Parts: sequence; C-alpha cells; structure tokens
Amino acid sequence: MPDAVSLAWYGAAAAGVAEAARKTLVNRGVGYALSRHFLTAGIACMALSLAAGDPMTLDWVDRLTGLHNAGIVAHNLLAMLAMVCTAGFLHTLGQLRLPMPAVVTIFTVCAAVMITLYVLAGAHTSWFGSPRNPTLPSQLYSAIYLTYMVGWLALLLLGLTVVALGEVAGVRGGVVLAQLGVAVSLGGLAWRLGVVLRLLVDPRHSPHGTHFAIFTDAAGLALFVVGSLFAAATRTLFERLDQRRRTRQEAAVEHLWRRARILLAHRSRPPLTLTKQLVEIEDALLIVDRLIDLHTQRRIRADLRELGHDGDDIEPAAAAVEIEVAIAAVVAHLSQPSAAHTPGHHAPDFDAEAWWPETERLHIDDGHRLAWLATVGHLIGQRRVQRLAETLGSKQYSRSTA
Repeated sequence: MPDAVSLAWYGAAAAGVAEAARKTLVNRGVGYALSRHFLTAGIACMALSLAAGDPMTLDWVDRLTGLHNAGIVAHNLLAMLAMVCTAGFLHTLGQLRLPMPAVVTIFTVCAAVMITLYVLAGAHTSWFGSPRNPTLPSQLYSAIYLTYMVGWLALLLLGLTVVALGEVAGVRGGVVLAQLGVAVSLGGLAWRLGVVLRLLVDPRHSPHGTHFAIFTDAAGLALFVVGSLFAAATRTLFERLDQRRRTRQEAAVEHLWRRARILLAHRSRPPLTLTKQLVEIEDALLIVDRLIDLHTQRRIRADLRELGHDGDDIEPAAAAVEIEVAIAAVVAHLSQPSAAHTPGHHAPDFDAEAWWPETERLHIDDGHRLAWLATVGHLIGQRRVQRLAETLGSKQYSRSTA
C-alpha cells in the first residue's frame, strides 16, 4: 500500500503531467511564444522527476536494475533538466542574461560530476545522496544537486515576480500561486542544503527536521500547477470577454455605418471591412458638422444635460442626435425639391459640394476612437435620441431654409 509520501508525490506528478499535456495542446498555435514551450517542458520534467523519486518507484528501479539508488539519480537529473527549461523560460522573457549554451554547459558538468560520484561510491551503497549516508561522496553529490536547484529556483522566483507585474489582476493571482509553489520547493531544498553543508563540516552531526522537506517538492509542484491553471483559466475568460466586447463593438459600428452612410453621395458596395466602414462613418461625420449649426449643437447638449447626460457620456449622445438631425434635414429637403425654387427661399443645394463633399477622411486605427463610435452606434437607435432629433430637426431645417 502506498504511504502518504507516495500518494503526495504521485498525485503531484500526475497533476504536473496533466498540466503539461494541456499546455502542449493549447500551445500548438503558431502565435504562442517560445517561453510557454519552455515552461511546459519544465513542468513535464519536474512531474517525471517526482514520479521517479517516489519511494515505491525507487524500490522498483532498484529491483529492476540490481543497483542501489539508480532511481535517485534519475530523479535528480530530471529535476535539473527541468531547471534548464526554466532557464530557457527566463531567457526568452529577457530575465536571464546568461546564454543558453552556458546554461547547458553548467547542467552537463554538474550532471557528469554527480554521475561519476554515483558510479564510484553510490551504486552499491545504501541511502546515497541522503543525510542518512554521511560519507563525503554522498554529501558532495547532494551539495551539487541542491546548490544547482536552489540557485535556479531563486532565479525563477524573481523572474515570476517580473511576469506578475506585467499581468492583469486575475492572471496575476495565478502567477502569485505559482510563485508560492516555487517558494515552498525552494524552502525545502534550502533546508536540505543547510543540513548537507553541516554534514560536510561535521559528518557526525545528527540531522533533524529533514522529513518535512520530503513533502515540499510535491506541495511546491502542486501549487505551481494550480497557479498555472488559474492563470490560464483567467486569461481565457478575459479573452472571451474581450472577444464578446469586440463583437458588440463591431455590431454597433456597423449599425452606425448603415445609418450614417445615408448622408454620403458616393458609397462603396457592401459588404465592407471594418476599416472601410469607419472611413465612411468619418466622412459622414464631416457632413454632419457642415449641416448642424452652432445653435443646434448647443441646444442638443443642453437638452441632453436635462435628460441626465453629463461628462464623457454627453458627446456620443450628442453625436447620435446630430446624425439623426442631419439625416432628417436631408430627407426633408429631398422630399420637397420644389422648395429650392420658391421665391424668397434660398435653400442650400443638397447636391453641391457643401452637402456631399469628397472627404475620404484618413482612418486612424485608434482603439479609443473605435470605442467612441461604437457608443454612438449603440445610442443612435434609442428612442430618446429619435425623439430629441425629431424635436430639433424641424427647427434646424426651418432655419436652414429661411
């Protein structure tokens, strides 16, 4: 029967493998950064390291190979390989100046020394690399491994701090959980390193408090996986919310375009891209500026303030009303073409350049402008806008034809 240690290590290993598999499937897209692939590989290596270092796995490997501590070496080397992936993750984020060839060289040298020590003194010795074996080769092996791991985990902890600062609040919570997992693993390994250094100085020293460090590796990886899942779920939620917002925004812009293009003498054939729709909207707004006099503009804003609009909310609403007033003026004129020839009336020529100028205003890809136009699109179909436009439209047209 597996004990608590085995359950913890196998559980954390299974969670790590599942998270690595999930990230592999998600990261298949071309647009994903190399840093995500390094992080995925690091999680997978650390999960396999826990599976290899579980007591039940160690006993099985010893029986299979006929050697002592072969599973320990595999456990340590896989964990060190995970740190190589961690270094790649930090390097792609610009948080590590050490070039990757140097990272691989350090790993190769440390692994070679550890394997040599194992072959010379650990293949037929019990508890090699453990505080229970206070011999110099055993403790030197442990010192190399633990120093390597503590150093890279400390760098990962600092690198994740920089990552967290650049994320939104929800995703930052997941990064903080991952940091907590790294800190737990780092604390356990640092404690074990202190014990090893004490044994190197005094081999007769009796170590205490090393049992809790057995659980920190599993707890650290489990917290890291939870943080990764939380960050991924939050990022996915935000992306879906942004997509819904963009869809609503584009629908509002299209509604505004279909309404405002009535003012254009020359229109492109639909369907149009969003950019071309924005160009026609901007052209229509220039025509609205020419059709709506200053008195009407002031009256619109005064009436909107009485209706409760204020601050940043008043300008989109005023633009929606102005568009409706301009459309009403054009429609009223076109429905009475003889008014321009009535003696005493000097109506503007709606076919002249003053009414339908060739504007072609250059579109600027501005997110704030797009959001503003979308707000106008949402407002332009509202009944209060229609009522206000009907009230002011007749007065505007009567003054323009007077």
